[in-house]
Amino acid sequence: MGLANKLAAPQIKKLVAYQSARRIGGIGNNYLNANESPYPAYQMPKQESWQRYPDFLPGDLTTKYGLYSGTPSDCVLTTRGADEGIDLLIRAFCEPNKDSIVINTPTYAMYDFIAEAHQVSISKIALTPGDFKLDVPAYGALTAQPKIIFLCHPNNPTGNLLSRQDVLALAKKYSDEAFVVVDEAYIEFTPSDSFALDIASTPNLIVLRTLSKAFSLAAVRIGFVLANSDVIQLLAKLIAPYPIPDPCARIALNSLSETGVSYMEAQRDRILFSKAEVEKKLKALSCVERVYPSVTNFLLVKFEDSVKAFDYLVEHGIILRDQAKQPGLENHLRISIGDDIDLQQMLDCLASFK
Repeated sequence: MGLANKLAAPQIKKLVAYQSARRIGGIGNNYLNANESPYPAYQMPKQESWQRYPDFLPGDLTTKYGLYSGTPSDCVLTTRGADEGIDLLIRAFCEPNKDSIVINTPTYAMYDFIAEAHQVSISKIALTPGDFKLDVPAYGALTAQPKIIFLCHPNNPTGNLLSRQDVLALAKKYSDEAFVVVDEAYIEFTPSDSFALDIASTPNLIVLRTLSKAFSLAAVRIGFVLANSDVIQLLAKLIAPYPIPDPCARIALNSLSETGVSYMEAQRDRILFSKAEVEKKLKALSCVERVYPSVTNFLLVKFEDSVKAFDYLVEHGIILRDQAKQPGLENHLRISIGDDIDLQQMLDCLASFK
């Protein structure tokens, strides 16, 4: 019995996946099994018709991302953004009003939000002040046994990597009791630090990925869960009948081509260069107290008064992300690395801020 079956919520073990037409209908050239229209939509040429349901899960996209990430295709699940992966994991392994997850604050807010929505309790362990490292010893003080531990790597909103040794130590500690989920939404900005290749030797390790960040496909909503095949099979029970629209799958496939990946890498390097330049200029501003090291496409910045700085920027049409309500981040704003014109406008505005 695999760990996925052991930790699955009882109602999910008994669940029989909805058998959509594309899931059970076989492969042919005359599909009369899904109550689809035989005619193209208005003003759509025949070769671009959308009246057929898409594949249950796009196999070619799963295979392509498996090759890109170094993961066997049966260990890949395509989702509607990484957020759907978070939702599927909590639904699959956590019973409402019984089970719990762990998050490490400050971190991405969706882990907390989705757990609350499913009535799953949340244990919060603070990252170490200043450098935002995992506090592994603090896990010994947990009163509730978690089903899932969410780790954001690189972490949002702090921009730093977590220690490989610490992450694997947690996975070992909970090897037969909980899943350690590593959210790698920003891993393209530091690809050698991925945990994807550790999944085969660490059965309770799960990795979340997305094409929204470095691949510039935020509007397309394509994400992935990388995990051992028993986990993927369980999550596939819960996912919607036709989760990935064909146009989205085609766009993703194009971006994952050899040319598409090379384009992404060039744009990534351009973003990282711009970030280094902006970081130097931010540090020279009198209103800025600290700019934190970041391996991502954003910077966490501590201001003398983030409320006034934020409001001043809004008055000039510039919107940053206010992090002041996050634990330990009073007077902090997060700045995404945009194009050169937008960045210079922000720097000029901050330079005139009193």
